[in-house]
Amino acid sequence: MADKELKEVTQIITQLSEAAMADTVGLLMQNAITIQQGMQTVTNASVSSSCALILAQGGS
Repeated sequence: MADKELKEVTQIITQLSEAAMADTVGLLMQNAITIQQGMQTVTNASVSSSCALILAQGGS
């Protein structure tokens, strides 16, 4: 009887651990995408500023 209960508890702990790990990986991926999008915004702003400076220098 104790072995059966121990196996059930072990299975529950394993399932909870796997669920927590899956949730953690999901959050890590969301954070990675958010950071990537933020960096793309910075890149776009940098390119736009550089183009504006080049055009300003050429127009004088």
